[in-house]
Amino acid sequence: MKKYVKTIIIVSVLALMCIAYFFYLSNRKSTKDATDKSVWNQEVAALTTKDIDKNYPESPKEVVKLYARITKAYYKTSLTDEQIEALGTNARKLFDNELKSKQTDKEFLDALKADIADYNSAKRYIADYTMDGSQAVKYTTIDNKEYASLVVLYNVREGSKLHKSYTRFVLRKDSDGKWKILYWELINGNNSTQE
Repeated sequence: MKKYVKTIIIVSVLALMCIAYFFYLSNRKSTKDATDKSVWNQEVAALTTKDIDKNYPESPKEVVKLYARITKAYYKTSLTDEQIEALGTNARKLFDNELKSKQTDKEFLDALKADIADYNSAKRYIADYTMDGSQAVKYTTIDNKEYASLVVLYNVREGSKLHKSYTRFVLRKDSDGKWKILYWELINGNNSTQE
């Protein structure tokens, strides 16, 4: 009889240890989440400290790629006001003067903060983006000014849904030979390739 009691106690203790270990695994924070957060913190730090004036992107594709990285950072992470302002300031350095003249720096940052708050309240963020190859950049010259256009596909996650958003960027070369974003527009996915 003592033999059975001892066996029952040992099995019960082992079962409790298994249950406790299961709860431990179920309730601990994932190291993947911590790693992802660290990677995004590094990305935000890189984008906020990037000296765009000294290292301006050379091609229209690189300008838009940098802008896409900045916009992804706006919505993917929790940012302080200082980080939003630093990202917004760097984004505006990529804008053509005509685009910049539509809003003051303060108006741009206020609108940006409101947009980020809207995305956060809807649990919406840019999950990823893709760009066509460099051969997909279309160049034109109008009135002796050089223009370029290309399409970016943003994958926007809202809750468990994933939405595709095609955006056409139009850039103009300034007097210093730098490609600047003149405007962008949403387009239908099946019209993403330009004529």
